Amino acid sequence: MAVNLVTKYSSQVDEVIRKGLLSTPGTNNDVEFGGAQTVTVYSMETAPLNDYNANGSTNRYGVPVELEDSTQEMKMTQQKAFTFTIDKTFEADSPEGVRNAGKALQRQIEQVIIPEIDRYRFAKLSENAGTKNYDVITAENAYEAFVSANTAITDEEFPIENRVAFCSNSFIELLKNDTVHFTKATEIAQDRIVFKGMVGDCDGVAIIAVPKRRLPAGASFIITHPMCAPAPVKLQEYKIHKDPPGIAGNLVEGLLYHDIFVFEKKKKAIAVQ
Repeated sequence: MAVNLVTKYSSQVDEVIRKGLLSTPGTNNDVEFGGAQTVTVYSMETAPLNDYNANGSTNRYGVPVELEDSTQEMKMTQQKAFTFTIDKTFEADSPEGVRNAGKALQRQIEQVIIPEIDRYRFAKLSENAGTKNYDVITAENAYEAFVSANTAITDEEFPIENRVAFCSNSFIELLKNDTVHFTKATEIAQDRIVFKGMVGDCDGVAIIAVPKRRLPAGASFIITHPMCAPAPVKLQEYKIHKDPPGIAGNLVEGLLYHDIFVFEKKKKAIAVQ
């Protein structure tokens, strides 16, 4: 019978993923997907503002209108898996620890799983951004482009607090040259450095450095707010089977079921350059 060794440190695996993800500050867990693949989210509209009529016999507040609603269907699609073996004879012929199944699984999570989740999330945020700009970024216009995108979000009356910007390292390099407007992480109060990868602050927005390969092709930065996008991780299982039938050694398997969605009413709180 196969023995599942990962139960001994499953909580540690979850912790590794949570800490390793760079996209987490830009997402939320506000939508419950338990027991369902598809969730329908309702959004209520508002009523027009009328002039009050103190002399009216009826409807002094205006003519009542029934509030309308809109719906958005969210269907989870990302079911990813992997499997590999570590043969007992190869492990015996290798230096101690080189073919350790636990270390191999950890490496798979850090180098494959975590970057994959980030890439998918950033792609969806970019795809659904309410503000998109395609100007070529230079040292002369980097700060201006950032402020322009951030202002577009502010003009839509979305909260300034808790906004985050996921930026390519090349864009951050341009910002760092602007010592007037960019504040380095070393100059920010330590209680404000709360995000993995945060390297500074610009226009009141936390700047998080993201490797180029995790961002959509050509993207310099994505500004967003966590209220815009629920990112459920419905299932993640990682197993190490010792000597399962037909295999002398370890069989490692992993299953990840996740997705991200952008609320239709909150797309304008996302800007991408």
